[in-house]
Amino acid sequence: MLLLLRRSAALITVACAVVFAVMSLHWPLVGDASLMHYVVFLAGRGLTPYKDIVDVNLPGTYAVNWLVMHIFGTGALAWRLYDIALGLAAAGAMTWIAWPVDRLAGPLAGALFFLIHGRDGIAELGQRDLLMAVLLLWAVALVLAAMQRGRIAFVAVAAVLAGFAATVKPTAAVFWLVTLIFVALSPTARMWRRVWLWGMGLAPFLIAPVVELLVIDREGAWSRFWFVVARLDPLHNTLLRVPGRYFLAHPLPSTLLPLTVIGVVAVALRRHEGSRLFSAIEALVGINFLCGLFSFFIQRKALPYHRYPADAFLILLLCLIFFHAVNERQVSKALVFTGAAGLLFASLVIAPQSLARTLRLRASADDFSTLLQGDLTHLEGASFGGASLDGQVQCIDFTAGCATTLYRMRLRESTGFLYDCYAFQPAANAVVREYREEFHAALLARPPEVIVLSDQDCGHPDSFGDIDRWPALEQFIQDDYVLVKQVTPPGPVRWADNSAVPYSYRIYVRRR
Repeated sequence: MLLLLRRSAALITVACAVVFAVMSLHWPLVGDASLMHYVVFLAGRGLTPYKDIVDVNLPGTYAVNWLVMHIFGTGALAWRLYDIALGLAAAGAMTWIAWPVDRLAGPLAGALFFLIHGRDGIAELGQRDLLMAVLLLWAVALVLAAMQRGRIAFVAVAAVLAGFAATVKPTAAVFWLVTLIFVALSPTARMWRRVWLWGMGLAPFLIAPVVELLVIDREGAWSRFWFVVARLDPLHNTLLRVPGRYFLAHPLPSTLLPLTVIGVVAVALRRHEGSRLFSAIEALVGINFLCGLFSFFIQRKALPYHRYPADAFLILLLCLIFFHAVNERQVSKALVFTGAAGLLFASLVIAPQSLARTLRLRASADDFSTLLQGDLTHLEGASFGGASLDGQVQCIDFTAGCATTLYRMRLRESTGFLYDCYAFQPAANAVVREYREEFHAALLARPPEVIVLSDQDCGHPDSFGDIDRWPALEQFIQDDYVLVKQVTPPGPVRWADNSAVPYSYRIYVRRR
């Protein structure tokens, strides 16, 4: 009976994940994914990140996008395949970790994590925190293999993965440091000299960061990279911040709260029965979950994808607890019942509910980027005699979709400034003033033929009035450009569960 329960729970959850994966293949390339693809595209056109392209992402993000574009392709389907590959990789690592407990625990946990990720919306596919979660899951899997088999070389491979994760999001370093401390304090570490363990754990960790810093130095982008890391990133981290009390009230996504309560009950029953509170596997997964909470808090924006490392390790931990409960023979019926309840709730409630939520997501045939692409194509023919707008369009936008449009059209932007968000912050900030001055100087040095201004306004109600906060840009446009069109897409955006009012854009053409 319990075997049938385990198999059914895993089968139902995996089936829901497969349906979601197939459905997601039709979703468009939007948000951060299109921006990162666009940076790689610009780099292929001879521009250097940081030196010629002002962007706050770390080098590992570009490396991953470059690989995606060269392995899967350059369109939306490529990014969806990459997202599915990440889901499979997460499930593979979870299966390896959970194998000593139950061979079905990993696939169920991986499928459930993939569904939780999917319900967050179209723009969250392939996010950096998802990649970080996958790399850290494999790092933990290799560390456990090293502890179980006595092969310290696995620690070195895990360190390389964790080091690369740190070039995507620096908080990955915390996960790896805590994991190394756990291994050093375990009885297994007596098999190795601790100096050797730390050497194998720290030196390989530095490989990816050092290589990427050497590449930056070779490209002559070191000073600009330092500007991004030391000045622009801190400004970025102050934007859209959520009060600290939010994280105290919402440490977990509401979707996983009931499942977590069942897991806490199972652990309490273990304690009541005198069993060991956590196994070594559960303990290592659990401390990485706590690191995930720290990573979520330190980013202070409470975005859904910032939870992914915490979600991945929490879901795996809960599945380990539930499968252990239903597999253990010398436990009470109450503990078995609790473990079974957790598996049933995961497979019969969370999995289908998450799938149903993803089915409501959709893209519009007349979205921001599609309409803008049509307008720019028309401009090329009507106003510029068929001449290409390559290098002649400047976006004054953040993530509404202007850069996505230029990427679709394979057009190089007039300057290397992709974001307006930083320029529209209060001028009292020295970094904002410097960013504005450099952006303005780039516009004056190479005035674009077309300017696309969106009404997206970071941290403020969306409005074209944001340009009023940057008088120099407003004057620049008034003096040399004519407004030819303002467009608001006709239908609501449903990239996430709730419908949203679409962003609008204005097209300005330079006076001749």
